[in-house]
Amino acid sequence: MSLHISPPSPPDLVDTLAVWRARFPHFAEMIDAGESPVKALRYLGLGLWQEGDVTGAVAALTTAASLTPDDAALLADLGAVLWLDGRKADALACFIASIERDPNRVQIWLTVASLCNEIGEIATAEHAYRAALDLDPASAEAATGLGLICLESRRYDEAVALLRAALERGVRTPAIEACYGQTLYLIGEFAAARAAFERAAAALPEEAPIIRKFALALCVETTIDATPDEAFAAYRGAAGVHAESDERIGHTVFQALCGFGHKDAAIRLGEALLLAAPGDAIIPFHLDALRGRPHERASRAYITASFDKYAPDFDRHLVGTLDYRLPETLQPLLAETGRAFPRILDLGCGTGLAARMLASFGKAVVGIDLSPRMLDKARERQVYAQLVEQDAEEYLAGSGEPFDLIVALDMLIYLGDLSTLFEGAASRLVPGGVFAFSFETDAGVDYALAPSGRFAHSPAYVEKLWEKDFVPLVSQATTIRIEANRPVDGRLVLLQRR
Repeated sequence: MSLHISPPSPPDLVDTLAVWRARFPHFAEMIDAGESPVKALRYLGLGLWQEGDVTGAVAALTTAASLTPDDAALLADLGAVLWLDGRKADALACFIASIERDPNRVQIWLTVASLCNEIGEIATAEHAYRAALDLDPASAEAATGLGLICLESRRYDEAVALLRAALERGVRTPAIEACYGQTLYLIGEFAAARAAFERAAAALPEEAPIIRKFALALCVETTIDATPDEAFAAYRGAAGVHAESDERIGHTVFQALCGFGHKDAAIRLGEALLLAAPGDAIIPFHLDALRGRPHERASRAYITASFDKYAPDFDRHLVGTLDYRLPETLQPLLAETGRAFPRILDLGCGTGLAARMLASFGKAVVGIDLSPRMLDKARERQVYAQLVEQDAEEYLAGSGEPFDLIVALDMLIYLGDLSTLFEGAASRLVPGGVFAFSFETDAGVDYALAPSGRFAHSPAYVEKLWEKDFVPLVSQATTIRIEANRPVDGRLVLLQRR
C-alpha cells in the first residue's frame, strides 16, 4: 500500500504558518531562528499531541508530511495521531507508507500489527509480527502477538513455541500464562499446562475460569500417574468453590485421555466412571475400543445416548471446535455433476448441518438419525420434507420411493463392516443416482475401532465394496475434523449407481 500526500499550495502554507506563529510563540521563534518549516511543524504537532489537541496535531503533522512525503519517521508520527483521532484506515496507510520508506524499524511493524489486530486485519497483523521478529528475534512483543494469533488460528505447536519465547523474554502476565497453559492443554502437554495455569491462578485467585482450567489440567495430570480417586481429590482441592461435578469432570478428563493416547489411565478412569454410573451407555463402548475388543459397528444405544447428550452443543462444538467443513467441501463436488437431485436422503443427518446445502440441489430432503434430540434440532431448521428416527441400515433395507442422491457425511465412522450400508444404498438409489460419503482412513486393516469410539477404514476395503454396484465419480483426500487438535485424515467419495 502506498500513500500520496498532496502538499498545500504556497498561499495556503503561508496563511497556515502565520496562524500557527501567532498561536505558538516557540514555533515562531524556531522559524525566525532559521529552523526548517518541517522540523518546526513536527515539533508543533508533537506538542499539540501531548497537550491533547489531536485535531491540531493532525493538521500540523499533515502539513509537515506534505512538504517531505518521504520522511518515514514523520509519517509514523502522523499515523499515530490519526489512530488517536479514530481515523484508523488513514493511520494504517501512513504506517505502511513509513515502512515502505524504511522497512527496518521494528516498532513501526509492531504498531502496524497492533492496529491491524484492532481492525480485524489478522493476516496483515501476522505478516507485521513476523517482519518484526525477522528484524529482532528477541522481540517479546512480536512473539506474544504472533503466538496469540497462532492460538486463535489453531496452530497450537507454533503458538506454544512463541508464547514460551515471550514468557522467557519477560512477558509474565497472568493472561499470557493462561493462554500458554490453554495451548499446552490443547496439544496434550498436561503437566506443563497445569504449571502455567497454576501461575496464572496464583496471580488471579478470583478468576473462576482460570481456577477451573488449572484444576482440570491437574486432574488430567494426576489421572495419568495416580488413581481416579486421587485425581478427583486433587481437582476438588484446586477448584475449591468453583468445582464442577465429578461426573462432568470425569467425562471431560476421560475424553482428553482417550484423545491423546493415555490408554491405561483412560481405562482406569472409565472403569471408575462406570462403577459410579452402571447404566452409562457411552463408557462401555469406549472401554472396549481402548482394550482393542472388535466390533462391527457402534451400538444403537451408544449412538443414541451420545448424540442425545451432545445435541444442545453439537453445532457449536463440531463446527467451532472440531472445524467440521464436510458440507462445504461436498457442495462444489455435487455442483460439478451438473445435475439436480429431486429426492435426497441425508443419512445420520444430526442437527441438519448439511440440510440447506442439500436442499439447493433438490426438491425434497429426507433426514435419518437415531437420536431424537438431534432430530429435534434438525426440525427447527424447517428444511427437511421428512425426518425419521431410525437406524440408517434398517431404513435403507426397507421399501419406498427411491432417491436420486444419498449422502452420509461423518456417519460411516460409526460402522465397521460397511457391506450392508453399501447394499442398502444401491437398492434405494435410482439408476445413475449418486451416493456421497466420507470416511476416516487411518486403518491398516479393512476397518479398526479407535479409542475415540469411531471406526477408520482402509480405502482399498471401501473401493472393493463399491465395485459391484457403483462407478466412482470423485474420491479425494480431505480432513474430516480436528481430533485432539490434530487433523483427522479421510476421504470424500461420490459414486454413481450403475
